[in-house]
Amino acid sequence: MIKKLRIKLILLLTLILSLVLTGVLLAVNISNYHAVTDVSYGRLNRIMASLSAPTSYFGSYFGNYFGSTDKYYYYDERGYEDNDIYIAFVGTDGNITNIAAQDDDGYSYEQISALTRQVLSETFKRGRIKDLIFIVKDFDYGGFGTSHIVGFMDNRSIVQSTQTMLFSSVIIFVFGMAVIVVAAFLISANIVKPVEETFNKQKQFISDASHELKTPIAVISANADILHEDIGENKWLGYILSETERMSRLINSLLTLTRLETNSENSTMQRFDICNAIMEVTMPFESVAFEKGVLLMCDLDEEIIVNGNEEQLKQVVAILTDNAIKHCYEGGTVTVDAKRIKNRCMISVSNQGEPVPYELRDKIFERFFRADESRSREENRYGLGLAIAKQIAENHHGSISVKCSDSTTTFEVII
Repeated sequence: MIKKLRIKLILLLTLILSLVLTGVLLAVNISNYHAVTDVSYGRLNRIMASLSAPTSYFGSYFGNYFGSTDKYYYYDERGYEDNDIYIAFVGTDGNITNIAAQDDDGYSYEQISALTRQVLSETFKRGRIKDLIFIVKDFDYGGFGTSHIVGFMDNRSIVQSTQTMLFSSVIIFVFGMAVIVVAAFLISANIVKPVEETFNKQKQFISDASHELKTPIAVISANADILHEDIGENKWLGYILSETERMSRLINSLLTLTRLETNSENSTMQRFDICNAIMEVTMPFESVAFEKGVLLMCDLDEEIIVNGNEEQLKQVVAILTDNAIKHCYEGGTVTVDAKRIKNRCMISVSNQGEPVPYELRDKIFERFFRADESRSREENRYGLGLAIAKQIAENHHGSISVKCSDSTTTFEVII
């Protein structure tokens, strides 16, 4: 139980801290991307702001300004000193009149022309296209139409910067996760330590108390037997014998559960046929089932070899079979089944009876839990049987669960 609790704490702490680390790194990367993008847009926007519309619609000035036939016309005097910036001039007729670039080693005239037409076909005035960011500046000439200046800036430096930051973030995340796992391991140890100490003290107390109680119970029982021989049948003496027997069963169950919890890793494991073991356990229950009017059936494969503690697994089958018979309707059927599932074995015990309420299906495996207190007292049950079965299953690195459908309740043990 303590081990499972610590694992859950480690997983929870790791999840929380990893989400925090992921959130921080994500925020840093997004902030960095927006920062460098804003710088680039600001840089391009300042250049675009220096460009203004001509003061005349006709004549040589209009033609001189927009009408250069050179593919690359360098406007050094206007400040185009960046080799990653391209400026496309588009006339009122929609034709590209000129493209200015400081250096043509990047995109060709034809590529910028195609990108300009693509940008103008959309409604966005700024954005990204391929490896470029762009800004569109419009000049409205009324009835003569609208001319445009489209500025492009190579965005690869931004992408490279963000990729570098992202790569650094991944490295930080990997090292951070390693630190988080170690931190979660250490923190969980400190958190679980008081719980573990309390739990160990509780187990030690139960073990010590049970051992101490065995002697007086044995003395009382022995003296009651001697009195019974001397005075014969007596109602009060019968009560003493009944209660001492009841106390003896309770003490033995407590000792069994404590021993299973304490020696969970030290059980003697061996290979054996679980089907033969089940048959040995269920045969004595045939008379009990017959007295209650219940049909006990075993549906077993020819041979299923498992690795485990034979006596403990027999105890599991005995607990579940006894439980199934007690809760089975008169005239109903109890079925004990074992089958191979891949490389594991599933033992199932089902009965036709009142189903276990959904909200109690996990609680019934807790120590001293009894769904029906009055009935449990009448039948001398203490709520330890299923807890013992669960501990044995866990000691075999398996699990136990209960399923209910219609009027059938099935306990499944996977080992």
